[in-house]
Amino acid sequence: MKKLNKYLISNVLKILAVTELAGLIMFMTIEFFEHMDVFTTSSKNFASGIYYLVLRIPYYLNLILPLSFLISMLIFLILMVRNNEMITIRTSGISTASLMKPLMVLSMILIAFSFVLAELFVPVTLSTAEYVYRVKIKKEEPYVFFKNNRIWFKRDNKICNIDFYDIKKDVIRGLTLLELSKDFSIEKRIDAKEGVWRNGSWLFTDVVERTFADDGIKMKKTYAQMKDVIKEHPSIFKVIEKNPEEMGYKELERHIKKLKQDGHSTRRYLVDLYNKISSPFVNLIMVFAAFSVGLRYSKTKHISKGIFSGISLGIFYWFFHSVSLSFGYSEIFPPLFAAWFSNLLFFSMGIIGIVTLRT
Repeated sequence: MKKLNKYLISNVLKILAVTELAGLIMFMTIEFFEHMDVFTTSSKNFASGIYYLVLRIPYYLNLILPLSFLISMLIFLILMVRNNEMITIRTSGISTASLMKPLMVLSMILIAFSFVLAELFVPVTLSTAEYVYRVKIKKEEPYVFFKNNRIWFKRDNKICNIDFYDIKKDVIRGLTLLELSKDFSIEKRIDAKEGVWRNGSWLFTDVVERTFADDGIKMKKTYAQMKDVIKEHPSIFKVIEKNPEEMGYKELERHIKKLKQDGHSTRRYLVDLYNKISSPFVNLIMVFAAFSVGLRYSKTKHISKGIFSGISLGIFYWFFHSVSLSFGYSEIFPPLFAAWFSNLLFFSMGIIGIVTLRT
């Protein structure tokens, strides 16, 4: 049995290495051609572009790991069926559950590997890659900076402070703009409750405009809406404001606590937080998916049909998972349910598929 376990794990790992490499090359090629017009403007940009792609390797490896694992197990299981190895295993009295055990252990190792990769390596490399692309390649000036948990930037004689920027929705909450005179005294102050990026410009609501003189406030006006209080593109703020994908679990948890203290909604960020735990467990679900699909294809059937069915199953998983997360972001699903719904659904389907196998 130990020899069989070693045989299963070693062969699946070999195919996994090939499928991971193939997926990595595919993603990097797509990424390169997507930004080719920027990467090829100069030799310096080309070198920075290669560096950018290299930095994204940990993210791609972690992203395609579950699907690569599924394809690897499917290819090996169907080859075993075609080569009559599965018949030998069955006649030896080895059950499907016993056959699954070593690959379930391997999946647990992959879960730990995925979590370590997502926690320690992906946040650092992904945020660095974003900085390289926006600042080094696209030459976006990093004049916006983050201090005391707020965003600050200066344009000409204007100093702006942003309390919170929602990087997913492109929404600003709590803006203060100070317009200075030549002697650096405050001439005007604009406070806005919320700003939304719409049709290429910022639209702010609940705006208060104050004009100052030497003896104090000269004039005060309130507006329900005001356009173009600032003209900075959202990408400027994304240079310094991290996506949840660029944060580890602990960092995102601290960020959520800070947002709660400041009275901001954290529902969308909670979905991402719970997703950081649920995502690595997809590797375990893929074991059940591979066995429920792979063992249904006998020697007389087309091998390619089995592999295609498995890949389709993986694509369907990512589709349902993306929809579930979207419902979580839209506050239709609770955050915890949104992050785990697809896992529970496909785990149940995998169990049903294995139970109904003809052994």
